[in-house]
Order: sequence, then structure tokens, then C-alpha cells
Amino acid sequence: MGRTGAGGSGEGARRGTRIDTGTDVVTTEAATADEGVASTRRPRAAALLGAGVQAARAAAGYLNAVLGGQDYARYVAHLRRTHPDRPIPTESDYWRERHAAAERNPGTRCC
Repeated sequence: MGRTGAGGSGEGARRGTRIDTGTDVVTTEAATADEGVASTRRPRAAALLGAGVQAARAAAGYLNAVLGGQDYARYVAHLRRTHPDRPIPTESDYWRERHAAAERNPGTRCC
């Protein structure tokens, strides 16, 4: 005699349980009496790939902030706000002047 699932649906019926893991929904299915073992559907590869892409973007954003990637945009905003009459330099001119100023004033560096 076979076992009945939830709700008395008879032999061969499966019951599913949804588990929310925060990033993906994993469905577990209780096996029928004939199979004897529960099976689990794994998270989709796209969800795992998305987590890797998100981690890479976070690392790139951190390195961009540490290396001064937003400095030019901040400088342009400063010029427009406090010195609207001055011409705005190109980004290459800004970095060239910034590196030249660092060479002229080595007191802020360790070497």
C-alpha cells in the first residue's frame, strides 16, 4: 500500500516546499514511496554568475575609489560651483597637472 502525500492525493504524488535563500528560491520535492529519496533542485547558474559579476563590480568600484577615479568629476563640479568663469580642463590635462603637482611637492609622499 502506498503512502499518501499532503492532502491525501494518493500514490505517486509529490509535495513541494519552497525555501527562499535570499538570492534564489530552491524547491525541494519529497520523493514518492517508490523513489525513496528526496531530490533538490540546485540554484540556477545565472544566479551564481550574477553573484560573481556583482562581486567583480564591487571590487572594481572599491579600486576606482582608492585610486581616485572620481577625482576629475569632483574637480569639475567644484569648478562649476565656485569658479564658473574658469575654463574646464580636459581629463588628460587634469591628470597631467595633478601628477606634475605631486612631483613638485614630494612632502606628502613616503618616497
